[in-house]
Amino acid sequence: MVNTAKIKGRIVEKGKTIQSIAPKIPCSPYILGRKIANENPMNIDEVMILCDELDIKDNEFAEFFLQKKLQNTTK
Repeated sequence: MVNTAKIKGRIVEKGKTIQSIAPKIPCSPYILGRKIANENPMNIDEVMILCDELDIKDNEFAEFFLQKKLQNTTK
């Protein structure tokens, strides 16, 4: 799963917007927003474009794209 907060933070940090990145994916800003929010799937090509656009290094990859979904458990 995409770490939505980290991706959105990196977008701001790099002075970019979803609207400026979406054409490079290529998709609409709406769809890119849904992908970042884990509402639509993101393929590896799209992930690699995001890494290039947001300057995400190999050693940071897991922080941004391999986020485990925590389950809400009660006893």
